[in-house]
Amino acid sequence: MNKGDLFSIYLDGVMMTVCVLGFYSEEYSGEEMAILAIVSQENMVHMPLEDLEVLFPKRRFIN
Repeated sequence: MNKGDLFSIYLDGVMMTVCVLGFYSEEYSGEEMAILAIVSQENMVHMPLEDLEVLFPKRRFIN
């Protein structure tokens, strides 16, 4: 699993699309945790990276 991966799961009989946002280590146990987001298929937008760079300049955000 990598940051940015999309996959579908069934939760309570409903198919959901999930995106991996990132990872971190839990402070006390050291266990690696994943940060996930549920994506609505109706609201998913595909756009070129160049269009995003106009909205979010590289100098203001660091990954």
